[in-house]
Amino acid sequence: MKTLGNQLAQMQKPIQQVELDMQIQAQQFELRTYKSQFEMSYEQFKELLIGYASKILLKRSVTTPYVIDNHNGPVIKQLYYYFTNNPLCNWNLNAGLLFGGKVGCGKSVLMMAYLELSNNYSRKITTTVHSKRLADYLKSRGLESCVRRPLFIDELGREETETKDFGNVIKPVIDLFALRYESGARTYATTNYKIDALEKFYGDFIRSRMEEMMTYVFIPGESRRLTNQVKQAR
Repeated sequence: MKTLGNQLAQMQKPIQQVELDMQIQAQQFELRTYKSQFEMSYEQFKELLIGYASKILLKRSVTTPYVIDNHNGPVIKQLYYYFTNNPLCNWNLNAGLLFGGKVGCGKSVLMMAYLELSNNYSRKITTTVHSKRLADYLKSRGLESCVRRPLFIDELGREETETKDFGNVIKPVIDLFALRYESGARTYATTNYKIDALEKFYGDFIRSRMEEMMTYVFIPGESRRLTNQVKQAR
């Protein structure tokens, strides 16, 4: 004869399974909120991206519009697949992105334009912080405020590796990534360094977590920045 305890356990098991299924479904829905909430063709995506990127360049006093070419074109096509949750994407659809490449190759402009597009056409807003300001940002708002929110760190690897807060030595990026990894927070970044070189800054512990949190995407090509010729007054 079954004991009352066994009977109660059998009655509770289905309820527990239902709760687990609901939690999984909620997490799956959460992942979809990072993606486009509207049907969008590749041509529409490119037009929007060019507009946002051109606006960023204009803020830098560069009046020429953003150009999609053989260097950034394949990356932009993958960005479209990534944003529309298309299985044709070669990247992890549910991880963040780390754009690497040479100085001036356009990785920051491309990432910032993509995230501005994402902010307007998905259900998520990504906070942008330059690595040089990261330590002060964490001090003013507190580390816990940045543990879960979507975050873009521009020029990863250029920040202060250590700083002091009320006399205590802290390591902003290492502490931040360790906590964000555990919470599953979406992280985007750009860097002038290869993924192997980042281990020198953060150690294998954080580098391995970065590799899981973000897909490293190399942006090919040389510098896209305008070079003004040296002129003499006459």
